[in-house]
Amino acid sequence: MLDAKIIRESFDPKLLSALFKNFSNQYIALFELIDNAVDDRQQDEKLIVSIDYDQEEEKLSIKNFNGNGMSIDDLQKFFTWGHSEKNSGRIGRYGQGGKAALGYLAKSFTIKSHLKKSNLGCCVRIKDWENREVGFTDGFEISMYQSQRDDGDVTFEIYNLKKEFKIDTIRERIRKIYRPLIMQKKVEFIIDNEPPIKCLSINYDRDTYKKFKTEFTLKGIKYALTGEFGIVDDPSSERGGFRIFQYGRSVAEKEYFGHIDPSTRWNVERLYGELYIDFDLPLSMNKTEIDKDSDLWHSIAHTMHKEIKDIMKEAIDYKTPTKKESKAVELINRKINKSKEKKDTKIELTNYGPRLLFKIEESKKGEKTIKINRDHKAYKLWSATELGKKYYTIMIYALTEATKDMSKKESAKFIAEFSEHLGEESAKLILNK
Repeated sequence: MLDAKIIRESFDPKLLSALFKNFSNQYIALFELIDNAVDDRQQDEKLIVSIDYDQEEEKLSIKNFNGNGMSIDDLQKFFTWGHSEKNSGRIGRYGQGGKAALGYLAKSFTIKSHLKKSNLGCCVRIKDWENREVGFTDGFEISMYQSQRDDGDVTFEIYNLKKEFKIDTIRERIRKIYRPLIMQKKVEFIIDNEPPIKCLSINYDRDTYKKFKTEFTLKGIKYALTGEFGIVDDPSSERGGFRIFQYGRSVAEKEYFGHIDPSTRWNVERLYGELYIDFDLPLSMNKTEIDKDSDLWHSIAHTMHKEIKDIMKEAIDYKTPTKKESKAVELINRKINKSKEKKDTKIELTNYGPRLLFKIEESKKGEKTIKINRDHKAYKLWSATELGKKYYTIMIYALTEATKDMSKKESAKFIAEFSEHLGEESAKLILNK
């Protein structure tokens, strides 16, 4: 018998250059580094993340304040490919996204860090990150400096950039990607020393809005899902399915959990929801995809499919107003526009479910839109005839005028009672019941 031979795995540092190419654009790489900054936050403490970009100098700086900071040992672990001590509860997981992102974005960078409650800070400068031999042979020198501060912070100064950014794009993506963390005031983002980034509230229809908490069990482990959803008629607001957040970071969007999507029925575009997950999802390395063939995802999708069944039916049942319906409204709008006092008011038709009579929305410019609900029983009865459509539109407009000077409480009570009686009396009057 011939002697057996043993072969062993080996690693060529040049392979790391392939990881540098694991990004489809500069923003995905940038947010790997921002994720690292966000992961440095402490429990019950607001983290501040500052981002500064100088296109002419080809420099980018990402700094987090009021975090844990990094020690020399932490820096050593950062430069160990595949090493990650980020336990459950953290955004980063694989120990390579940040390093790969630096290689995709730039040639050089500096890391400065001050560990919380330490009188020393440390700094490491990398002049040529494209040279994959230096780190494995000569290594990188760490210099120390004195510090009088107690707070922890970490700064990534990235220069010799190979990519360009648009500040507005960074700002808008931060709003979407870290929305729960911003809304809950857990993290504050500042770009180029401008005021902190704010997120607008979702313009849900109040009658369809719902907060939820549900659970499922998989292999003996109980998982909790929380979130919110509702119908959003305002096309300028966030909408178009669910956005999924893991530990406050967006990892997926436009999800309908097995229900039909806008490619089949355009009206379900009006649904928007947010799903908050505080356990580890099976994600791709740069958190742009969920492994949807996993048992965990199948359980999540099945649970959410049941949770949103009713709101999906309401979204699907929406029908565009007919030409005849729109004609009646346009007639009243023309008369309103002729009035000098009411040029800032218009009437539209929409669907809000069977309970709401109408809704008034006001823009930032003070323009009011009276949205008549086509799902209300009274509207369905009155709109059976051309004359009925016109009379009903006039009646709703008159009702808004009659209640405009009332307090919110008085107005709500009056309209609720009117709505109830209108539905009953309309049936008696029109159907002779």
